[in-house]
Amino acid sequence: MRKTAWADTPVPPLRGKQLAALRAIASTPGGLRITAYPSAMSLLVEMGLVEERPASRTAHREGRAWFLTVEGRETVKAYGVDAP
Repeated sequence: MRKTAWADTPVPPLRGKQLAALRAIASTPGGLRITAYPSAMSLLVEMGLVEERPASRTAHREGRAWFLTVEGRETVKAYGVDAP
């Protein structure tokens, strides 16, 4: 179990959709569309691994996208960018 960035409550290790979402964001430097992985993002945001902010490309109709935080980048490095 890990601690979240914003609280002292333990969180489960990343797996499944959460890990896939984190890897997808890592592979999309311009930001992952805001509608991607809707069921996984709330936990990743709560853990402080991703944040929603203005998209850096105009390709996103929503104008906002998901981006990794510093902790998110470190987590991707620890888990690896490819599925095992």
